[in-house]
Amino acid sequence: MLSVDVAHGVDAGMFVRDYHPSARGTPLVYLHGLAGHGLVFEAVALHARLAAHRHVVPDLPGHGRSVPAPRPAPLTAFADHFARWLAGRFGERVALVGHGLGGTIAALIAERHPGLVRALVDIDGPKTVDDCTSLRPAAELTLTDLGGPGINALRDAVRRAARGATTAEDPGRVPCDARLLHAWGRELVSLAEEGSLAWKLARLSVPALFVTGSRGGISPRSLSRLADARVVVAEMPNAGPSPFLERPHEFAAILSDFLRFRS
Repeated sequence: MLSVDVAHGVDAGMFVRDYHPSARGTPLVYLHGLAGHGLVFEAVALHARLAAHRHVVPDLPGHGRSVPAPRPAPLTAFADHFARWLAGRFGERVALVGHGLGGTIAALIAERHPGLVRALVDIDGPKTVDDCTSLRPAAELTLTDLGGPGINALRDAVRRAARGATTAEDPGRVPCDARLLHAWGRELVSLAEEGSLAWKLARLSVPALFVTGSRGGISPRSLSRLADARVVVAEMPNAGPSPFLERPHEFAAILSDFLRFRS
């Protein structure tokens, strides 16, 4: 029987998976996308190329197996909360790996609490409103306007945008708190509309890498903004907007090389 070195449990209201908890390499902490869950990172967390690292993968509040928050906190407030959790759980700086919304949260943490972060990998975090086609219509509605069927349609739209035309299977449909999905979706669209997210990533005081799939990743305008800001971009050929899920071997190689040379 295959033995997987993983512990799991609830910590600070989040369901947390801890792979290779005794590994000595820089800890990697993963933040999944909106309406997602941490299990999508399992193939990367268990990849042999990254076996020297501890991989800590929470389900964000209101997602997956985590409990809903009493009320949705703004993204900056959640970034501060997550930073306090990092400081209490780890005795060293960590590398943050975030997908979509998770990439934006990771960048907020690195911007506001750089002493906790060794390096950052942003996977298709939106940089302009062109990346928010599924969320933008919902941002104009109230939660009451969406209603039960409407919020389910929004969940499905967000999941489709995250997977795109990928041939990889999302490991299981999981619940997502409707209030949080709506609140964080609106805030993410607002940040993208400001148009400064690429420059925020470029100005971080920690090494940062942006990873995108060449098929259905972020928009051409966002790629141009990242180029103007001189952010290092790794574009994965023949991968969709969830490249770590569709092509975990290639993604693990990119992540391993980045950690070795930049962290």
